[in-house]
Amino acid sequence: MKRKSYNFIGASCVIFIIISLIFFLVIKNNKFNEKESTFLKKITVSNNNTIDFNKLTPLEKEVWEKFEKIPKSEYSFRYEEIAENNRVLLNIHSKENIGAYILKEVLNSDELSPNAKLYILNKLRVLDATTGNIVNSIKLTMEYFNLAEELGSEADIIRAQIALSSIFNSLGGHEISIKILQDINIENKNFPGISKIKITLYLYLAENFGFLNNTAEGFKYLNKVTPLLNTQPESYKQNILILKNLLEARLNIMSNNKDEALKCLNIATSILNNLEKVFFTDLDNFLLITRETYYLKYEPEKFSPNTLKNFIGHADFYGDVVFLKIAFNLLFQYYYDLDNFKEYAKLSKMYDEYLERVNVTNNKVFSLYLIENLEHERFAKENEKLYRNIAVLLISIIIILGTSYKRIKYLDNKSKIDALTTIGNRFAFNEDLKLLKSNEYSMLLFDIDNFKKINDTFGHEFGDEVLSKIGKILKTIENKEISIYRVGGEEFAILFTHFNETFAMENCEYIKRSIENICWKHPITVTISGGFSKATKNTYAECDKRLYKAKSSGKNMIIYQHINEGDIK
Repeated sequence: MKRKSYNFIGASCVIFIIISLIFFLVIKNNKFNEKESTFLKKITVSNNNTIDFNKLTPLEKEVWEKFEKIPKSEYSFRYEEIAENNRVLLNIHSKENIGAYILKEVLNSDELSPNAKLYILNKLRVLDATTGNIVNSIKLTMEYFNLAEELGSEADIIRAQIALSSIFNSLGGHEISIKILQDINIENKNFPGISKIKITLYLYLAENFGFLNNTAEGFKYLNKVTPLLNTQPESYKQNILILKNLLEARLNIMSNNKDEALKCLNIATSILNNLEKVFFTDLDNFLLITRETYYLKYEPEKFSPNTLKNFIGHADFYGDVVFLKIAFNLLFQYYYDLDNFKEYAKLSKMYDEYLERVNVTNNKVFSLYLIENLEHERFAKENEKLYRNIAVLLISIIIILGTSYKRIKYLDNKSKIDALTTIGNRFAFNEDLKLLKSNEYSMLLFDIDNFKKINDTFGHEFGDEVLSKIGKILKTIENKEISIYRVGGEEFAILFTHFNETFAMENCEYIKRSIENICWKHPITVTISGGFSKATKNTYAECDKRLYKAKSSGKNMIIYQHINEGDIK
């Protein structure tokens, strides 16, 4: 069934991009001789008002006290020590991101050398990522990328490219993320730290291919990680083994290899429980999400919806967007399988609120970021860098607008879904009916016989069960030629766009028989009465007349022809 066109959104995106480019060119001419941009200072913290020091955990207080003992005059040569002291905070999830705050304070120091700033920026983008603010991640990654290019640091340029790919990954752009990673010429490189960079790149490739359900490619890149681990320090190696085993567990779950998935999960859990030094954020969250994925598929009695709800509940404070989406999807599947549409609807509302919060925040910050960077003198220094950054900005704009477009489309589709039966609702029916040309469709309108009596006898909860199960039966026949809807309390409509009327009538009989043959927990048989009609000037009214006739003629039947012709089945 055709849906409403979204061309106006695409046109809006094009207009926005053109206006942005014009705005950029005007500012470029006016700002060429101005002082160097203060962009770095704008994104860093300059006072203590943004941190509530009374809410720090004991570990955070300990890290902060160590930092306070270091004079500002010593930041320039003790910055590595400061960053290392922050490592213990990588898996501490707190609204007060004291680790990122400390690094921003160091970054504000005028005494730092360019290489020191590059080092701190690299650490900062990792710590600040725990806020889940995608736009801020773009800002920090691009600043890190620009500085790496100025200093000619090949290793840091590659790290920035990998970080950029991870942003696409978190937004669902897995194909783009893979393209960025595969375009990095790394195989024949030989500089300090190359093995670690290769490991990171292969892990990201494996993760992206996993999200695309390409398990063969995922395993291929994980296998490339193994020989590189032999040269790594033991503490770093243990961190990588956790990530590798969790990714392998996910791929094995997709491949329906239960035993291997459990084996990998147990290895990752054991290592993480004994880990002394943390190199990566969100290891605990990755384990939690992977374990619950395994439980839902293989040991549903151990699946914990409350654990995932608790994880989602802290999304304001931290969390990888990818993990949050997986958590929501697991819960949606869990409640759908249980036919618990009440919880499903509540979860759907929570998901809407979460997406709204993320999109509004990121879009507001991104707008400021766009204007800020258009004033950035660094863009005007070299044409090559100028056009490269324009391209990155445009890609970023497209990502954000694309996410908003998906959100709009999602909400539009969701507004057309009946929450109880998960099929189309009256609004969807009316919209789709308007799009159909006359004489190119037929319609069945039916309702459940004696539904009020069912509710009165067995309760409304069982009545809802009847409706939801009938919805599931109908969904089994839905395709591009058959669209199904719940248009009232116990009333359903079917639109057939197949040119063969016999095809439509056969499906009507199939629906009638299928519903009548459903086994219920109570000793009843549920039947339907319906009216069928080819397209007319008012097809719905014609179907409704025949439905009424079927009801008054004894129920449990479908009337196909004109009432006077008496064709009853």
